[in-house]
Amino acid sequence: MKKGGAVMTPADIADSDLWCALPEPDQPTFAADRAGRALQPGLGTAVRALATRSGVTEAAVHLAAYLILLDAHGVPCVDRGERVSGLIARCDSTGNPSKRYVFGAGEVRFDTTLVLTVNGDAVELRYRVELIHQVDAELLLARYETVLTAITADPGVSVAEVPAWSARDHEVISAANDTAQPVRPRSMLERVQHVVRTTPDAIAVVEGDRSVTYRQLWNAAHEIAALIRGNRSGPADVVAVALPRSAELVAAVLGIWLTGAAYVPIDAAHPEDRIRYQLADSGANLLLATADLVHFATEERHVLVPPAVQDAPQIPATGPVTVDPAACAYLIYTSGSTGRPKGTRIHHEALANLAAHFADQLTARVGDSMLWMTTFAFDMSGVELFVPLASGGRLVPAPDAVRTDGRVLRELVERHDVRFVQATPTTWRLVLDRVEGCLRGRTVLSGGEVVPAWLAQRLVAAGAEFHHCYGPTETTIWSTSRVITDASQARLDVGPPIRNTQVFVRDEHGRDLPIGVRGELCIAGVGVALGYHDRPDLNAQRFGEHETYGRFYRTGDVARWRVDGTLDLFGRSDRQVKLRGNRIELGEIEAVLLAHPQVDAAAVIMIGDPSADAVLVGCLESASGPITIESVWTLARAQLSKAMLPGDLVAVDALPINGSGKVDYPALERLLADRRVQRAEPAAAADLVDVLTTLWAKLLQRDDVTAETNFFEYGGSSMLAAWALQEVQNLTGVSLALNEIFERPTPRSLATHVLATAPATS
Repeated sequence: MKKGGAVMTPADIADSDLWCALPEPDQPTFAADRAGRALQPGLGTAVRALATRSGVTEAAVHLAAYLILLDAHGVPCVDRGERVSGLIARCDSTGNPSKRYVFGAGEVRFDTTLVLTVNGDAVELRYRVELIHQVDAELLLARYETVLTAITADPGVSVAEVPAWSARDHEVISAANDTAQPVRPRSMLERVQHVVRTTPDAIAVVEGDRSVTYRQLWNAAHEIAALIRGNRSGPADVVAVALPRSAELVAAVLGIWLTGAAYVPIDAAHPEDRIRYQLADSGANLLLATADLVHFATEERHVLVPPAVQDAPQIPATGPVTVDPAACAYLIYTSGSTGRPKGTRIHHEALANLAAHFADQLTARVGDSMLWMTTFAFDMSGVELFVPLASGGRLVPAPDAVRTDGRVLRELVERHDVRFVQATPTTWRLVLDRVEGCLRGRTVLSGGEVVPAWLAQRLVAAGAEFHHCYGPTETTIWSTSRVITDASQARLDVGPPIRNTQVFVRDEHGRDLPIGVRGELCIAGVGVALGYHDRPDLNAQRFGEHETYGRFYRTGDVARWRVDGTLDLFGRSDRQVKLRGNRIELGEIEAVLLAHPQVDAAAVIMIGDPSADAVLVGCLESASGPITIESVWTLARAQLSKAMLPGDLVAVDALPINGSGKVDYPALERLLADRRVQRAEPAAAADLVDVLTTLWAKLLQRDDVTAETNFFEYGGSSMLAAWALQEVQNLTGVSLALNEIFERPTPRSLATHVLATAPATS
């Protein structure tokens, strides 16, 4: 433990609340936590008998063992380069002759206030039962004995060499990471070719009344490959793809791989500046897109519109395709903290491993249908695309409306007898009321953001097999997963690692942590990305080499091992957030806002529950004079995707600053949370404009809403918009698509549209 910036001496600790010694063994044990509150005896105890060894009951040895154990749990209170014998000698200099010792520590990274009592040849741990489980207490005692045994056996070793894990820690974590399995074949292209050869006339894609077989898909892929080769793209190139979810998109991906290139998914709904940046940064000299995107062509870049899949000519029999499993399969862009998106390069074997794992975990069979509802530029979409292709199943591309309209989703699921449905928790919340009646016997997946326990409970109660998944883009979509059968817990774990994946939790010094101790989650294994595209500085920062597991990725997520070998997550350790399934670097938004000439400083925070009504709020400090908020909105809309647009922009006199001279984000959150919770009084609904104005005020929790208030600029999200449209339908009988509120975001414009639509709807 540090005192005044230095490591505390044993004498300091003896006088602190970390250690106290009782003068007589027959006196009652008493200890206090850091705040001085008395701990009541018997709240929770665990006792462990120690083997009798010469001298092990000496105060200095026990104190040294205790300090080493604290250090191993993230409390820096020893010099790790020091010899154990030197530490014991310093501990002995405290001069305390007592034979009964009490060591108390509070909040030492394992979420408890504990008191360790040594009396003769037994050690007792007293702890708060509401903060620590019996099994965790027993693990702490086992670790204490491990340390004690090691330092008495060889006092000459350095503190850093003293083992601090119990046998149970090693057993559980080793078993969880024992995930090795062969990946055969080692690329999705080879796997698809195998399906084409074995079941060529099986249905691969179903879109409305159109069905496309694997043979047709393979023919179309070869036709696209020929088009690509004829347009100057070759091996080691990347080809950008901006197509809607369809058979043509599937054929485009396969065709790109046939040329030896990697694909770059582009979301056509993103601002043009963002698309142009991704095209330029990736080096893509070819874009496969719809006809309305041909304006992205330049002297160096061609734009090709792929032909319809069913029009592709039959190809002659070909030999086995060959793919370098270590080559890049796709380059996908996510939010970047420098103000520009960063591209992550995923190799073929990583994707093949992911698809093979989930094909097995889901027991996917030939002919099973999976809904394809996630935007192609969001990496979750890869599960929906490649798991069916890996198992000879059917892809069912879905319109965007299924993510917000449960009626559309249910009709599609029932019409095509869809077995697998994957969606973010936000989507499930929006559609569940309408679809839970048809989920019995189906398999659902969710991840990408926090899954509330109540949502898991409803999915399980609906009769669905619920798979809870977790993983960053940099380790190929999902890295841990398990089936949730008991959703009664307040916190859902995210399961153990998937096949060929190893995970570990480490402290700020890079040391692996045992069960129950929080630290940064790191992921190793086949799924680890090749790295960021042209970002050597970021690669050095986020990727590393583990002595046991090899190359790994630092997720920035705080996690801990459970005793059953699954993982708990506790949010981000940096300023990256998950909002409605999108991973967002708040720093990227701040960088865009700072580019405005009137803005001197900018801070972006997330207000509200990320699993419900959360919204991004941008706070702007003026360079000189007033800020024209509308001009800042114009800049933000041009450079940020809709998912990253703040729900509100607020001009402030000065951003709060903490003692380190940095923006005080907690203070800013409190300030804005108070502003947001102000609720509007119900207005008299004289006409539909008034009704919608009142509705806006209620949903946005604002008292400054007018008939011209832009729903999204005042904090509205897609989820709140979906609720608004459901209320509009209840009031007027008019059903509107989500995009209509994006196009008419004010009460007046939407009311005009509803009144104009009502007669036609009737």
